[in-house]
Amino acid sequence: MSSKIWGICLVSCAVSFSAGFYLKGSQVAINDSSKLNNLNGTVSQQSPSEQGVKSYEKTKLHTTNQNLFTKKVVLDKVDDFLIRNKNIHDLNITNKMVAPFYQLLSELDEYQLQQKAEDLVDQLPNYAASRLLIITLETLAELQPQKALEISMSISDEHYDKFANIQSVFSIWSASAPEEALEWYASEDFSQTQYEHLAKDILSTTVLNHLYNENKPLALTKVSELLQQNKLTAFSMERLSESINQSNEFRSLLDVLSVSQYHDRGMVEVTAQWFEKAPQDAAAWVNMLDEEQKSPRLFNLALKNWIKSEPKYASDWYIKQFDEQQQSEAISKAATYFAREDPKSALEWVESLNMTNSQNAIYNILKNASYHYPDFVIANLDRVHDTKSKLSAFQDAIYSIYLSNPDKAQKLIDASEHKEALEVYIHKLNQS
Repeated sequence: MSSKIWGICLVSCAVSFSAGFYLKGSQVAINDSSKLNNLNGTVSQQSPSEQGVKSYEKTKLHTTNQNLFTKKVVLDKVDDFLIRNKNIHDLNITNKMVAPFYQLLSELDEYQLQQKAEDLVDQLPNYAASRLLIITLETLAELQPQKALEISMSISDEHYDKFANIQSVFSIWSASAPEEALEWYASEDFSQTQYEHLAKDILSTTVLNHLYNENKPLALTKVSELLQQNKLTAFSMERLSESINQSNEFRSLLDVLSVSQYHDRGMVEVTAQWFEKAPQDAAAWVNMLDEEQKSPRLFNLALKNWIKSEPKYASDWYIKQFDEQQQSEAISKAATYFAREDPKSALEWVESLNMTNSQNAIYNILKNASYHYPDFVIANLDRVHDTKSKLSAFQDAIYSIYLSNPDKAQKLIDASEHKEALEVYIHKLNQS
């Protein structure tokens, strides 16, 4: 019995020893493996920086895949829109239909925008492609304006929206980088191209306005340089001056124009704008000009703009610009413009001049007042001495009344000594 028990104890001790040895050996093996991995450059527990690298690589890969997916979605939506609207008329493509593509196309990179723009050019004159093309070019212009311009200019001349694309792209470039856009415009030779009119009138105006708002002295310097290059027109100078309100700025611009050999390209137009904004200052400046710099066209535009705010002052100044032989014609022209603003005051002004022959001026006043002030015309017909002229003014006034109140017009016709002629006149107008 005791020998059996002793035997069992020996077996138990052996099992326990074996188990302990096995477990210890396993731990040693694990430790040795860890050491071996360290020696081989493989670390079982990574450092924070190494963890960050792997995390960045995973994020970068995910972002790249996500971008590719997004761009594919954008291109698919563009293609889907083109397929669905391949036969649609331009008038049926609403702004609401194309508005989402402004945001969608902004997800594409420069290369994809360029590829898509060139693809859309090939699909013209499809209206849907045309509408998406300008959106694509505008988006590309924010990244690569010169490439967007190059594509715009590659459009066939038969497509009416070609110039609109060029102008739109150049406007975006001018707004974001006016100096760069102006340098491009100054370096390009448009003289032998179909873009010459567009460039001199529109592109120059666009970029100069943006540059003027950002840097006035530099803009004036560039105006001088572009004038010498024959790259500005009277139209572009007029549009530039529309944004000017201060007399000192008008003087500065006119000083630049006056010393240029191309001073005729804009001086009159800029001065006319000045008469609309600050007429008294403009008039004083014109009075100091040499006689060869003055012209009837300058005076006429000045009168037209000044008379809107101060008709009597404008008329008085205007007639003083002409000699005695031209006075009668000058008064008639001033009276014509004056009458459009205030016919009663215009008539009083003419009579205050004590002219020996004021009939032409009075007739012009009544003729120009007939549409808006027919009752005033009829009340003053006795001031016109020539029968033919009186009847002409009467006819215009009667017809204006007839359009709003036929019964009143008929009563005036019946009471007139020119009843027959007036009825024939009304009948002809109704038949036309």
